[in-house]
Amino acid sequence: MRSNARTRRGGAIFATASLLGLLALPGAAQTQTTTPTSPATDRRISTEAVRPAEPPPVEATNGVIELSLEEAITIALRQNLGLVSQRYARTQSRLGITQSQGIYDLLTQARAAATDSETPSLSAFQANEFQQQDVDFSLTQRLPTGGDLSFGWTTGRRESPEDPERPGLTESYDTGATFSFTQPLLRNFGRIINERGIYLARTDDRISHEEFERQVVLTVQEVINAYWDLVEAQEQVKVAQESLALARELHERNRIQVDVGTLPPLELVQSEAAIATRDEDIIRTTAVVGDAADQLRRLLNVPPGPLWEAEIRPTTEPQAERLDLSVDQSIQLALAERPELRQQELAIERNRINARFFRNQTLPDLDLNLRYNTPGFGLGFNEAFEQITGFDFRVWSVSLDFAFPIQNRSARAASAIANLDVERAETELDNLRAVIATEVRQAVRAVETAAQQIEASRISREFQEKNLDAERKRYENGMSTSFQITQIQEELTRARSREVAAVINYRVVLANYYRATGRLLDIEGVAIEDEPTPEGAVDWWSFDRSPLPGENRGR
Repeated sequence: MRSNARTRRGGAIFATASLLGLLALPGAAQTQTTTPTSPATDRRISTEAVRPAEPPPVEATNGVIELSLEEAITIALRQNLGLVSQRYARTQSRLGITQSQGIYDLLTQARAAATDSETPSLSAFQANEFQQQDVDFSLTQRLPTGGDLSFGWTTGRRESPEDPERPGLTESYDTGATFSFTQPLLRNFGRIINERGIYLARTDDRISHEEFERQVVLTVQEVINAYWDLVEAQEQVKVAQESLALARELHERNRIQVDVGTLPPLELVQSEAAIATRDEDIIRTTAVVGDAADQLRRLLNVPPGPLWEAEIRPTTEPQAERLDLSVDQSIQLALAERPELRQQELAIERNRINARFFRNQTLPDLDLNLRYNTPGFGLGFNEAFEQITGFDFRVWSVSLDFAFPIQNRSARAASAIANLDVERAETELDNLRAVIATEVRQAVRAVETAAQQIEASRISREFQEKNLDAERKRYENGMSTSFQITQIQEELTRARSREVAAVINYRVVLANYYRATGRLLDIEGVAIEDEPTPEGAVDWWSFDRSPLPGENRGR
């Protein structure tokens, strides 16, 4: 569990001497059962698609950026470009629900036409010249059952030259109102089938939420790892500097003894070689510091400029309480909390929606068509309109249309493929559970091992310090050589380096354990603020999830 203290110090986070103090803490001396308390900082991250705020919340004072782990995580939640990109994907997924609801949009259609015709006369009763204007208007509404309800209105005005044999018929109006209803009775019947797109969009939206959470978890863990990588790299530089100081101390002693004639000049060559080797170690570890700092800057999305040249000085202490972990409880926690499992469960539901749809597509087409029309005709518009409103004339029809491919291979194959997708997704879920359980076991083992390595590395470092003191006394009495002293100094340096790595590694594997059990965001106080589901979206949980044919739901 991370300490709540956020102490700012001008010096380094910890040196080898401070490591001893950390190891002497009560929590470091013995393993204790502990349950992480509430996080130190409440951080909220929105899924709204927005660009990072400017300017970034990173400041350098006298060329130094003092940065705590809590501040690094908070900045990354705001600035990290990976999360910025994920917010756009999250918003697009949410808009997909609104898009899918377009199947219920009221469809309006209108047409206006004008005709001017002159044709040869074929009969004394047929005008060979006329002008006509038509205006048509209709509304169509899709119903949840899959049917279409329509209303149409037509108005036509016809004008022709006056014919002496047919006086008074130069202008006429032909109007009509039509009501129609088409309803599939087998294939494409029912709300579940017709709202498939809405169900899928709703499921995809939930999958997107889980994916966003997963990406936030991975980003937080990346920041934690990068932060402690930087801390370790800086401490390894200090270890290398201490090793160089020991080599220079030995060289100075050799020089004095060579000057007084108690040592041969060859001993100076040995100590000078040791100094050169230690200088090389400092150069190498300094480069590692630069790489670690760049990685952290990238995760925090630090803008190009002076901030990339400023030194990052971590201020969070690495001490952490030891945890007494239960493998079984950790696995149960992971199976309940990991977003990957929820994603896979939603993927199964998505495949089940498709399976039901394609099973319906194996049915024949049987459509009920109802049509009612009331026409009107008159020399004036009012006359024609009164005939329509008075229902003076009526035309209605009812029909059943049937169609079915005899072999129906395409629909049957599509249904079989969809059923296999369900079974495959369920198998993947079982495999994912096994993978997560194994991952948790490894994470628990890593935490326990890291705790033991801290104690072992401390004992090793203390032993090497005592060994060096003893060898120095032998050297002062002429019973040892510079080569032997140098060898023991190098062993002490490696022991100090391993101790630094062990202390930092415990924080890294602890964060990985919290990620493996699905609790990293809770431990770090990160809360995801998601936008509400668009109004009018179909309730995903109302979907019929009864077993499909041949489907084993007891998995």
